[in-house]
Amino acid sequence: MTALLLVHGRSQEMAAGADRSAAAVAAYVEGRKREWLGGLARGLTLAGHPPVRPEDVYYPFYGNLLADLIAAHERAGGHTPDLESAPVAVVAKKATRTRDDLVLEAAEELGFRPSRRLARTDPELVAPVVAVERARAAGAEAGWSDLLKPRIVREALQFLAEKTGTSELIIQQFLRDVAYYLEDDRMRTAVQKEVSAAVDRAVADHHHDMVVVAHSLGSVVAYDLCADFTASIRVRLLVTAGSPLGYPIVRRNLRGGTEGADDRGVPAVLDPIPGSPGRDRVWWLNAFDVLDVVALVHPLASRFSSGPQRIRDERTFNPTAPHSVSDYLSDPDVAGPIGDVLAGV
Repeated sequence: MTALLLVHGRSQEMAAGADRSAAAVAAYVEGRKREWLGGLARGLTLAGHPPVRPEDVYYPFYGNLLADLIAAHERAGGHTPDLESAPVAVVAKKATRTRDDLVLEAAEELGFRPSRRLARTDPELVAPVVAVERARAAGAEAGWSDLLKPRIVREALQFLAEKTGTSELIIQQFLRDVAYYLEDDRMRTAVQKEVSAAVDRAVADHHHDMVVVAHSLGSVVAYDLCADFTASIRVRLLVTAGSPLGYPIVRRNLRGGTEGADDRGVPAVLDPIPGSPGRDRVWWLNAFDVLDVVALVHPLASRFSSGPQRIRDERTFNPTAPHSVSDYLSDPDVAGPIGDVLAGV
């Protein structure tokens, strides 16, 4: 049988002060899983497939863990013996730099031009900004100074909020969590341990094949999982939805490539079912809504080596919210390939 691994993203933790007894956590996680499966059931029905069997679904939950680690990290300030990786101040500085780069890359994808924005708000900064823009246009390695970058990042954040209708706070919180996952080895290892344990449970339950469906930050987690994959189970399909994997700063920090370079390939572990004659093999399906601020850098196929042959990008129009996982999975063009693999087609 084929297992279905659902890898959630950020901001899935229980509310502050909520009951965290084993029973309460289990009930909460079941509710989160039902949200995914409800959307997927609609998409599968529209694609002509039956719903998935609950016993084949694995939903590793790291929401509380990640939120607690980030909160403890930020409470700790400049130094704490509790963190076994780099000192807090070092990790925080790296995470802030990564977050700022994510903001700038997202804004540039939508046509952000710093000099134009600053002409309205800080005209005295226009000349040095134009100088950097011209140097970059000429192919030079020109970066923003410590004086200019904070102001430009603020303008880029406002620009993103205006363009996407997403609040600046939500954008900042998402990009912060992605940055911490990428830059803090302790957080990354803890999250990977939870997800890998779910794969091990699927193997123990005698599943031989697996479909991995990942949303938001979960797509980064899933890519890392696939890059390091050692389990005795075949990954027949990877599905990412609302993914930040298009951002160069994210790809530079993924597993399975040269450190500092954004050249990454389709994970070698992906082994699609050949399918019936005339049916395309799908290694990796990536779904994006053009208003989803997390997935603004799209499509993915051209950004990964062997991607044009192995990644199918699918544009969706999510009716309730651009980043909604249930909306993504309700799309029959997203759910259909999942149903094909689960049915062994």
